[in-house]
Amino acid sequence: MMVRIGIGLPNGGSRVDAADLVRLAVGAENVGADSVWVADRWLRPHAPVSMPGVPTPVTMPADYYSSVYDPIEVLTFIAARTDRILLGTSAINVLYHPPVLLARRLATLDQLSGGRLIAGVTSGWMAEEFAVAGVPRERMGAGFDDHLAAMRAVWGPDPVAHPGPGYTIPVSDIGPKPYGSDGIPLLIGYNTTAGIRRAARIGDGLHPYRNDLNELAADLVRWRESLAEHGRDPARLPVVLRAAAMPGGDGTGDERAAFIGPVARWDDDLARIESLGIDHVLLQFEPGFGVDSTLEILAGLVARRDQVRDR
Repeated sequence: MMVRIGIGLPNGGSRVDAADLVRLAVGAENVGADSVWVADRWLRPHAPVSMPGVPTPVTMPADYYSSVYDPIEVLTFIAARTDRILLGTSAINVLYHPPVLLARRLATLDQLSGGRLIAGVTSGWMAEEFAVAGVPRERMGAGFDDHLAAMRAVWGPDPVAHPGPGYTIPVSDIGPKPYGSDGIPLLIGYNTTAGIRRAARIGDGLHPYRNDLNELAADLVRWRESLAEHGRDPARLPVVLRAAAMPGGDGTGDERAAFIGPVARWDDDLARIESLGIDHVLLQFEPGFGVDSTLEILAGLVARRDQVRDR
């Protein structure tokens, strides 16, 4: 197994540049990268917000979350300018959307791109976003299960029906369907152990956001144990790691933190995550990191990975 390498596109911030989005995506495809990914955020509250697992409220990043271009529209824009590269969401907060509408939008993108979509999904967590979406935050948990089941019903053969409990779809024809017979993979992001268990139970794969490889290894143990409880084979379910990419420094930092520090060490980081059973990594560079610098690093990583594969 060789780890697939992707890049997070800068679709958030006060100065999103459409030309840069295209230049980065097309450049990533040209240097042999495997995927491009976009984030989802509805708003940036001015007041501090409560985050899962964080004891005190935090202030959201002022620039990046102040204006986030919609992930589906951005990937459709990119799909029209690329031919091969996979298109991923990292990750859509699905509970903010009616499942029939979201399923149709994702399937449309999948059709237009020739089946290149990977859908990283989460329930969402920010109370303020649930409020503006008009969705009760209590829908998290079981409501997330029901939402994914409703979307999968939409993607199944007509006539479609879904009995609820939270979302009821009457017997209907609903299209478009996804491009391929296998549908659109739903990789589940998480913030809690309960989220890991949910991913093992209903996900098509796992979507961790980690740089600390000790934490990542522990997450994977929990996920695989839970998969075994449900009789599911981890070899058939991908793990796509999202990692912050922060080049620089002298290499004396925490060695558990992958993709932070000298780029010369990142080849070792790829080998380390491969040893954990990671199939795919997307590197999210800091806002404002230049397109040319990003592509230079990405090209080097891909070229050296391919040299190892071809030996």
